[in-house]
Amino acid sequence: MKATLKGRFDGNKATAGTTLAVPAAGDLRFKASATEATFTNGPSLNGLTVTLEKPGAFIVDLKPHNKNVRFQFMNSALVYDKRLSLTYTHSTSLAPVVADAPPPPSRTALDCALTVDSANKVSLSHTLGSGGCRVKYTYAHGADRLTTIEPVFDTNTNAWEFAVTRKFEGGDAVKGTYHASTKQLGLEWTKEPKAGGSFKVAASFDLSDQSKAPKLVAESTWNYEI
Repeated sequence: MKATLKGRFDGNKATAGTTLAVPAAGDLRFKASATEATFTNGPSLNGLTVTLEKPGAFIVDLKPHNKNVRFQFMNSALVYDKRLSLTYTHSTSLAPVVADAPPPPSRTALDCALTVDSANKVSLSHTLGSGGCRVKYTYAHGADRLTTIEPVFDTNTNAWEFAVTRKFEGGDAVKGTYHASTKQLGLEWTKEPKAGGSFKVAASFDLSDQSKAPKLVAESTWNYEI
């Protein structure tokens, strides 16, 4: 049994969450995740998510308080000696439909990724009804693949996004991102010690309005074996 505790500080707001993972039959896994909303004003279903998953095959998430559910199915195959991975995701609500009320929102997305070799991968994401898609190319540079460059083009916004990640020995990583459509620049430092857990500090800058102060976020995660 594994337990994960996560704390997050976002500006003047601090939040916390926990996840408990329990092995089920065979290679199935059962997880229960809760946020601070679950325990505010006494235990409740708010902020609770239960998950059943089979790694590499499917994930089912259910939020009992609003009956929102997400199904995700994964599969992969070799195509001309290249690994092609496919993911189907559908989100909806199991809550009963109220008369004269609009139906609950639902979302269906298709993702595919073609791994050309150890350094190059092409991914495509499409949400049904959106009329567009996101195309991402991932290039891992160097013999140790410590530097990753990821340009993304979104046909919905007709704009580019860029991400560059550099990993270092000891579990440190630095990442920079830029979204051309919103002119958002992001910088992130992550540390993952061998003892388990992680620590992340991120800053985002709105280059369209330089009078705005940067947004700072700090996250810390601890993993435990029970």
